[in-house]
Amino acid sequence: MHFPSLALYAETHFRLLGFLPSLLFRKEPEIVFDVPRRCGPAGDLPVMLMMNDIDRFPAELVSVTIVVSRKAKDPVVEKIGSPASFLVTHPLQKQAGVYLFRVPRRLLGSGPAFINCKAELSAGKRRWTVLNDNFYASSKLPFSCFISDEQLPGADECSYGDLHIHSQYSQSPVEFGPPVSVIDSITDSCGLDFFSVTDHSYDLSCSLNDYRSTDESLSRWKSFSYEDFSASSLDRILVPGEEVSCLNSKGKIIHLCAMGIRDFIPGSADGARKNPLSTLTLQQVIENIHGQGGLAVAAHPGSSFGYLQGIILGRGAWGENDMAQGIDALQAVNNGFGRSWNRSKSLWIRELLKGHRLPLVAGNDSHGDFNRYRYISTPFFSVSENFNRYLSYCKTGIYSKVHSRDAAICAIRRGETFVTNGPFLCLSSSNSISSNVVSSARIDSKPDAVTAIIKSSYEFGYPSFLQVFSGKLGDSKESLVFTEGYKEKSYSLCSKVLLERINVPGYIRAELTCRLDDGSTTFAATSPCYFGK
Repeated sequence: MHFPSLALYAETHFRLLGFLPSLLFRKEPEIVFDVPRRCGPAGDLPVMLMMNDIDRFPAELVSVTIVVSRKAKDPVVEKIGSPASFLVTHPLQKQAGVYLFRVPRRLLGSGPAFINCKAELSAGKRRWTVLNDNFYASSKLPFSCFISDEQLPGADECSYGDLHIHSQYSQSPVEFGPPVSVIDSITDSCGLDFFSVTDHSYDLSCSLNDYRSTDESLSRWKSFSYEDFSASSLDRILVPGEEVSCLNSKGKIIHLCAMGIRDFIPGSADGARKNPLSTLTLQQVIENIHGQGGLAVAAHPGSSFGYLQGIILGRGAWGENDMAQGIDALQAVNNGFGRSWNRSKSLWIRELLKGHRLPLVAGNDSHGDFNRYRYISTPFFSVSENFNRYLSYCKTGIYSKVHSRDAAICAIRRGETFVTNGPFLCLSSSNSISSNVVSSARIDSKPDAVTAIIKSSYEFGYPSFLQVFSGKLGDSKESLVFTEGYKEKSYSLCSKVLLERINVPGYIRAELTCRLDDGSTTFAATSPCYFGK
């Protein structure tokens, strides 16, 4: 059985054994609107409408109304009387009708906005309306979106991406998702330069037309292949990938993101389906990825799993023995800088002190979730929402402008990365980002000082304090070697960090906290900079 606690959208047509009662069940397609949490200065505001399971519950979309409201401003009302012209072409079109509407940027102004979306539908003699979604007991609250007149901090010299996203190919009885082309439009609106779609290995081995049956010809994987999405077909850079279920050193299932691969890697053990394809060990999967020239990234190593997932699906946790198998990067940030980040960071630091040069990356493990995470909290009984989990919330930053998937992969492999949910942070040999020293390449002679370059904006708050940590190879813990609090109201700062207290061989890394007027905070952390032979 596949438990819906990790579901994409709250799939409400699933009933245990196919017939047992469910308070969530409705004889109509799931109707889900979704909107990005951020709309940058360049483009219009995309609004997606998804009608899932239309093959089982046919319905006609008659009209759509989108209302954008801002404080002390007249609302913007977009009425779409012929929505069929906005239908998105995608591989699962018989199962899900997906529409992508756009509200013109010139009408939106700037600052926080609230968006309500209404669909009018008909089926036979029945005619009804849906506000934002048709899930039983969901809030129906408007979507929040920050309409920004600025690029993301530092975006003129760095690149931003979300490296863990699921699409419509991660499909099962309890989840469904958006087409890759729609994800591309949303990431473009959010200000990202690249993104990685990493659908589950156990889903990608299923039939394209029937997610319940295994397809040894791999029609689903072939539909989402390396060649299918060329650079010319998308607005942003797609780093194609796969979230592979594999066996850790204790024989339990952990997840590894394989990025930039061309050939499918099997992994079916925790897919809750009868699947003849094998599940490989972590070492076997990493060797496969590297044989394809790809990037092996530990997926959400700080995340905890439920008791039932451990018992029924055989899921386990990342350990130090697993880190030593040759992974290339660590997805230490899986949607936020909370408990998962703290657990991942502890594991990461232990590896750094052993001499394992591991770059940081971030993703959000979003299954759609452009604006908020809607999920089944109690199976067959209630739907809940998390308003602080969504695509592009936490980002992987690269200290250069990348223009291809290969360039993005190479920069991550070189360790030229930082993770953030807003501000920009860099360690440099000068006052320029182009002199970035954050890299897996070791600097033989330790400089006297480096400069911490900080950039933020009204959207992400003023810099509050900076910390720089040092680790010496062989030590049991790091040292805090520099801290500075900022009282000045400036979104762009430089701090000189003296290095006389740094022992070699070792490394330094930095963390930054910014604070908004409402008291909330944003955060950034760099990968290490290494010193000594």
